[in-house]
Parts: sequence; C-alpha cells; structure tokens
Amino acid sequence: DDTYDEPEDQELEAHYLYMAQIQEVTPDVVDNFGPIFVAEPLQKVQNNDDNYNVFANDREHPEQPESVNVTYSDKHHDTNITTDSLDMRNNGGEADQDEDEDDNDHDLARERDFLASLIEKLKCEIDESKDRKKLLESSNKTLVDKLKSEIKDFKNKNKCLEQSNNHFKEANTELVTP
Repeated sequence: DDTYDEPEDQELEAHYLYMAQIQEVTPDVVDNFGPIFVAEPLQKVQNNDDNYNVFANDREHPEQPESVNVTYSDKHHDTNITTDSLDMRNNGGEADQDEDEDDNDHDLARERDFLASLIEKLKCEIDESKDRKKLLESSNKTLVDKLKSEIKDFKNKNKCLEQSNNHFKEANTELVTP
C-alpha cells in the first residue's frame, strides 16, 4: 500500500532536494579560491502540504492494528522468542516486513546513488581546485620572473643615471671653477 509510505517519501524527497540545493556548485574564475557555491540564499524546500507534520499525520490508517504475540523457535539456543508484532492481517506481518525491507533497500539504494553523485561532484571540485592551484602557481612563477627582470632593468637604469649624474657633477665643477 503506497499511500501509507507517502509522508515518509515526501520527507525523504524534501531532504534530497535540500541536499541537492546545498551541493550545487558553479564554475568560477581563477581568482577565487575554495568551493564555489550558488550565491543566492537557499530557498525553503517546497512541500506539497504546508500543514504536513511528521509527528501528527492524519493520513495513517484509521483502524489501529491489534498487537499479537508471535512465538518463534530459536534452534541455535533451544529457547523460544516471543515478540509483540502488529497484525496487518497477513500471518504476523511477514508480507509487510518484506515490503518494508524492499522499501528500505530501495531507499538505501537511492541514498547510495545520491551519496555517490555527491562524492563524484566533490572529486570534480577537488580536481578543479588542483588545476586552479597549478594555474596560479604557474602565473605566480611568471610574475616572479617578470618582477626579477624588472628589478634587474631598474638597477641597470639606476646605475646609468648615477653615472650620468656623476658626469654632470664633474662638468658643473669644471664650469664653476676658474
């Protein structure tokens, strides 16, 4: 019965939408460092039912299942195990248990896929960061080399200016001295 699991599915879907929104990344220019997230503030996750309350859900079945003691034989320890289970009119809930396990397996598979995609995005982001770092290191090396060249050029020009200045001082001294 899919209507019974609908609130859980809505909550799970809302959670995935929220996580996907958080993880959205955009490519950015080289001069920014670190992870780049969408600049707009996160919007509230849309929910089809504004009055949805996890703790008080009126969509549940109106009739409550009756509690039944079910005794299972444990062959390994020669003891009997008695549990309280909810009778859903199908031999102690075994079919519901199988359905719940299938739903849980499906949910786990979806969550595994979701986490795998997040890991893949993070790997891409790490690779982009490494590429950005290499580009910055290369640019930095180029700028350092250019700066060294400019400093060398400045020293040469300064030396020439000092020589010219000394020459003008000598010429001025000769003109002033009778």
